[in-house]
Amino acid sequence: MAAHAPTSGQLVWTQSHKQSSGGRSFLDLPRELRDLVYLFALRMSGAIFIYSLDPYSTRPVMRAKIVRHKDAGPLEPTPLGQDMATTLMRTCRQVHVESASVLYGKNIFRLYSSNASFAPLYQSLVRHIVFTTDSMIQKIFADNLDTVEYWWRRHFWPDVLGKSSKVLQTFPSLETLTFPMKSKQYGQNWRPAFIASERKTREQRVVLAVNWLRVKCPFPDERLRKCLQLEIVAPTGAAFGVSDLSRDAYDGSRFLPGDEWDLTEFSEAFARAKSN
Repeated sequence: MAAHAPTSGQLVWTQSHKQSSGGRSFLDLPRELRDLVYLFALRMSGAIFIYSLDPYSTRPVMRAKIVRHKDAGPLEPTPLGQDMATTLMRTCRQVHVESASVLYGKNIFRLYSSNASFAPLYQSLVRHIVFTTDSMIQKIFADNLDTVEYWWRRHFWPDVLGKSSKVLQTFPSLETLTFPMKSKQYGQNWRPAFIASERKTREQRVVLAVNWLRVKCPFPDERLRKCLQLEIVAPTGAAFGVSDLSRDAYDGSRFLPGDEWDLTEFSEAFARAKSN
């Protein structure tokens, strides 16, 4: 993603010097001002999607696009170079090292595979990753609680732990690892079976989910507990957001008309379950 990198195992700050002693240059600016320039040029709205046209190759060529993430970023994926001033990083070694911490540490990266990676020089700089979960086990979207419990315990959660372990080994400084969960059924807004209950208020549903998730989601270590996040996202093709769901969709349901299901209930419940 960038050139002029040092050849050692990690990025090391090295002062660069102007070719001419006359005049002012970018390096003459205070570090605080240079950091503001890096943020403006290299921090993107949305997420940076890292992918390969041939993911099964022994040495896949990685590409990057800026994609929408949580209502931020472009409506359609755009090439990274179209919006990001990556040429800034090729100015000199000092600028490269200083700006790399912004590019890799301040952006959210979306990965399609736990094998997708960056050059070892930059792996320790990455702080935030969203892991695409289109291949996640679909049985957890069932309406039957016993079915959901079985597939969650036997397949889904072990899959999350396995992929998370690989990602955490690759990116040692990771602060957030998010798994967005989305049903493959077109336009279906999934409500977990362990939240759909006769108890009708938001807080009651969250408490039920907390108790269920605390038992079904054991963590092997504290690092994963701190950085892992699960969330439900609106389905592909849905023409509505959470707040735009029609009340007709709740006809015959066990939810109070004035207390409709909100996708954020699940992420709140998971955060509370892992912290207790």
